[in-house]
Amino acid sequence: MGTGAPLRRDDPEVASAIRFGLVTAVLGVLFLIVAAVLTRSCAGALVDSVSCGSPQRLVLALGAPVILFGGGVRAFVRTYQTWRNRQTWWAWQGAGWFLMLLMMTVLTMSLPALAGFGG
Repeated sequence: MGTGAPLRRDDPEVASAIRFGLVTAVLGVLFLIVAAVLTRSCAGALVDSVSCGSPQRLVLALGAPVILFGGGVRAFVRTYQTWRNRQTWWAWQGAGWFLMLLMMTVLTMSLPALAGFGG
């Protein structure tokens, strides 16, 4: 398996990585929900509200993926730091891949709808 730390599930790094991954995922999903609520009334609006312009909708559509991407990159940085310090690194790597996968899912499913692409 290499020279890394042993697999211990009660390690504080594991709990910290899980907590970080879940908090970042919740923040990204909450941003996505707020963006969906703000852009919901744009479809049939006669007058553009503050969130109905193309640049505003694009920013709202990219907000959640950016939050999740930033969290994933931070988790990968922590993976390297914990590996270098010979601590339990695998939980941070898992959190990073989870956040990257969630980012890709949110990006491909919500970007067209929120940004107004495709109708």
